Amino acid sequence: MDNTTWVISKIFWLLASPNTSIFLVLLAGVGLLFLSREKLGKKLIVASTALILLFSSLPIYEILLLPLENRFPIPEPLPEKLDGIIVLGGAEIPKLTKLRGQISLTNSAERLTTFVSLARKYSDAKFVYAGGQGAITAQKYKSAATARLFFEQMGLDTSHIIFDSQSRNTQENAENALKLVHPEKGEQWVLITSAWHMPRSVGIFRKLNWQVIPYPVDFKTTGELEMDIKLPRFSTIGSVSNAIYEWIGLFYYWLLGRTSELFPGPL
Repeated sequence: MDNTTWVISKIFWLLASPNTSIFLVLLAGVGLLFLSREKLGKKLIVASTALILLFSSLPIYEILLLPLENRFPIPEPLPEKLDGIIVLGGAEIPKLTKLRGQISLTNSAERLTTFVSLARKYSDAKFVYAGGQGAITAQKYKSAATARLFFEQMGLDTSHIIFDSQSRNTQENAENALKLVHPEKGEQWVLITSAWHMPRSVGIFRKLNWQVIPYPVDFKTTGELEMDIKLPRFSTIGSVSNAIYEWIGLFYYWLLGRTSELFPGPL
């Protein structure tokens, strides 16, 4: 992906994501009240408030995530021998790690802990960590540095791990990993990432003719829809935004021919 396209895509989602756009509409409505456009201002305030209540009270998040998280089962048991294990970045907070001198992780830490577990079990396999930095303004803080520090503290020999610190998105994760290890046809590689992120990730790897064994982790749902009404919380809107982002990403990558199919699933 060229730099201009990448920057435009980041700026677009920054403004279009529900956790931003809803509040921009609300702010616009309040502003119109002070500009004597009360009728339109009230409509915008009512509409944004209704969306906030809808997204934060109803199980919209679960409805969007379930098809993604249930798409690939956990591969149990794994083959007796693996040629390699890949983990995608996304569990790290590299800026805090760098500035505080202590590992900082998100609530997707299962990506890293599962990698450590499998690396110990399959000590003869090749190990790849694919994750640079996806934020435009934080390119000097690389997720790979946080992952390396975490693996060292968990007792892994990081000299046996190949680190990709240059990728900025999932497409570049896969492309850079492919260039680094040059897997041969028939090799068995495990791909570790969040369950909700697995369909798009597998589709990208398949498009590159790299057949991987999906190992989903970091589940956010129980696997079944729980129809309960929750007390409104602003944090839920962010979760809904993340789920919408993944569905848009699936369609966008398929439209550009970066994935093997619209909604990749088990072969």
